[in-house]
Amino acid sequence: NNILLVCFFLATNDLVKRLRPCGYGWTQIHDRCFRYIPVLQTWSRAERDCRSKGATLASVHDIQEYHEIQRLILTATHSYQETWIGGSDAQEEGLWLWSDGSAFHYTNWCGSHINHGRNWNCLRMNHSGGKCWDDYTCQTRLPYVCAKNM
Repeated sequence: NNILLVCFFLATNDLVKRLRPCGYGWTQIHDRCFRYIPVLQTWSRAERDCRSKGATLASVHDIQEYHEIQRLILTATHSYQETWIGGSDAQEEGLWLWSDGSAFHYTNWCGSHINHGRNWNCLRMNHSGGKCWDDYTCQTRLPYVCAKNM
């Protein structure tokens, strides 16, 4: 009976892992796992918290992925909450990089993106009625989205 019980547990545990490859609280979007964190943090504290979870602030690589991340936030908050993602130009003004090191090819800037100066180096999403991207002062406290590879 003990062997049967162990086999059942292992099979059940394997099934749960296959059903939830990202783990509890994470949502699979394409080949990555995402998690909306409703806690208000500065950009750097949000990044540090994501790293403590084996992730980084989310990078976004196409419009479909952006809409999926928006849907994740909408499901959690019932609104398009302004939220930190992993873009920053703190190292060099106007040169945007993702905190996960991936290429920064896709963008969704609001209108004709106006860079707000030296202290506006972090990327928020769901800004204004266009629900687009805008640079913002990194010391502002916003909720955030973490992402990790599967």
